[in-house]
Amino acid sequence: MPRGLFVGMAAGAALLALAPPPVAAQDDAGGWQEAPGVAPLAAPDLVYGKATARFSLIVWLDPECPYCKLLGNQPQHVVDGSNGQVNLAIRLYPLPFHGPNAVLASTTALCVGEQAGVPGYYRFLESWMARTGSNGRGIGGGSGGSDPVADLAAAAGAHNRDALAGCTTSHQTADRLARDVKAGDVAGIEGTPAIALRDNRAGHTVMVSGAVDEAEMRNAVRVLGQIDDGKSPDTGDHGAAGGATH
Repeated sequence: MPRGLFVGMAAGAALLALAPPPVAAQDDAGGWQEAPGVAPLAAPDLVYGKATARFSLIVWLDPECPYCKLLGNQPQHVVDGSNGQVNLAIRLYPLPFHGPNAVLASTTALCVGEQAGVPGYYRFLESWMARTGSNGRGIGGGSGGSDPVADLAAAAGAHNRDALAGCTTSHQTADRLARDVKAGDVAGIEGTPAIALRDNRAGHTVMVSGAVDEAEMRNAVRVLGQIDDGKSPDTGDHGAAGGATH
């Protein structure tokens, strides 16, 4: 993804200024950048929040990424406090060096979504990232010989364990995950988490790398809306950014 100011936007510097200076774990990251390659929400996305919201947060994450763990459920908090103006889609991007646990968590999340819908999908991802040791360590073993992944899926609402097992090993689920990864590649993401913000009214999308906090995301929503409405942007205050795993 190109670095620098947004091409063709007089107010681009205002959005660029939203992101704080890079930190050590993200020493090659810039601020919010133009992101025309980000696909808008579509049928496969499990959308948290109002489907007709003006703004969409689109987050690529790897369940085994420590910075995704740091991001946590802050995007959901932004949606919850937006009065229906923002929704969220989490797209999955397991990084190869995080090994099989990253893929297992991703495929299981998709399959939990099939059984338990949007609430189950987000509940499973939140629970996994709360428990994982990150960097491919996974969530550890269960007690008494139980399957900890199936237990976590059941707690998120996926109670049919046979269906879950079949789903996680199916070609359809592998293809679904591959589409998320390919969409991330087309969007130009360079690590996880990557957070895109789309103004669905204007068809305008920007993106930032790293675990920026919810105050930063709310600020970006405000400024993007001001820019797309032709107003002079007020960047306001912003929070600190986390790092991206590359």
